[in-house]
Amino acid sequence: MNENNKKQRILWILCFCEIGAMLICYNFAAVIPILRTEWSISNDQVGALLSAFQLGYVIAAIFTGWLADKYGGRLIFAFSAIETGLAGLGFIFFADNYQAALLWRTLAGLGQGGLYIPGIKILSTWYPRQKRGRIIGIFTCSNVFAYAGAYYLASALSVAYSWQTGLFWTTIWAFPAALAVFFLVTEKQATTIATSVAKAEKKSSLTLSSKAFWLIIVGYVGHMWELYAFWGWLGAYITYAFTIHGYETSVAIGYGGGVAAVCTAMGGISPGLGGWVSDRYGRCLSATTLMLISGCCALLFGWLAEISLWMLIIVGLIYGFFIVADSAIFKAGLTELVPAHAMGSALGLQSVLGYGITVITPRLFGLIVDNYSWGWAFSFLAIGPFLGVVCMLLLRNHPESWQMANGKR
Repeated sequence: MNENNKKQRILWILCFCEIGAMLICYNFAAVIPILRTEWSISNDQVGALLSAFQLGYVIAAIFTGWLADKYGGRLIFAFSAIETGLAGLGFIFFADNYQAALLWRTLAGLGQGGLYIPGIKILSTWYPRQKRGRIIGIFTCSNVFAYAGAYYLASALSVAYSWQTGLFWTTIWAFPAALAVFFLVTEKQATTIATSVAKAEKKSSLTLSSKAFWLIIVGYVGHMWELYAFWGWLGAYITYAFTIHGYETSVAIGYGGGVAAVCTAMGGISPGLGGWVSDRYGRCLSATTLMLISGCCALLFGWLAEISLWMLIIVGLIYGFFIVADSAIFKAGLTELVPAHAMGSALGLQSVLGYGITVITPRLFGLIVDNYSWGWAFSFLAIGPFLGVVCMLLLRNHPESWQMANGKR
């Protein structure tokens, strides 16, 4: 098998395995309306459960970047997929109250924290920087399809059978994903990277004290401020919208999960497109445009439930597309700004800080819903993308930004 075919094979194996292992991420969000009634928990407590998962992710991300540098992304991915699968099964069979759910969702988050960054690390060893925006975008698309699939499958199976059934069939795929990555994926050694790429990476002198480094990090934090609170609360919000328009609870849950799945799936292609656009027109310019659109959607979306279901769905589809379209840009940009030997650690730090904010925003979102309204809660999310816009505009004028996308800023 020639090298081009081999790296394409590795890309698609990683994408399908990422989907299988990451279904667990949002299967819980799909059954929030059921568990909120069954366990008599508030929106604040639901937010805490969403945040607990993110906390587990952050704890893992502190170590997984460094571990991927030391032991390779393949081993870390496989181990993490098994751990998250076991934690998902633990939630199904042993979580019968709020406190137990906190424990198992935190453990599931620990496993999830070892999937995305090791996957990017593997792909970055195979693909040169001028193609990384598109490639990392494609890999990010697999995350989004996992989230959409979790919403659809878990909500449909939960309404038809039980919430345990919905979660089970969105959990077990983590185990074959672990085996496939361990036995079928290889990581290209840094010493075999093409000479032109190696020379470009040697020119990168970016350090933790660099302004450019922190601008792309803080821009990513702004992106994450919005993204995971949106995904986590989307199904509950749309279910609420169907309920206040007269639909019975079981029907509203089914429709809410289905619409949330479609809105999330709209982002299934946008990271790849966003990465391709940034390869062509520049990382900073592309991210700025996408985040402006996403922020405007955040200001509008939460007020539509009581106005019109059709307007809510249309804006939700647009929002679902643009909110994640810039994801790969921040990852690809960082891989271009740091040398290869530090890539895993740099990506890990970016994830720790980016996912760190997602421990806070879902909980704050729930508090705002309880005390104010859905409209104010979604408007609160707009802070993130507008912060990201400022960071990317500043980065575009920084001399280090020439290293991204072959000089396209």
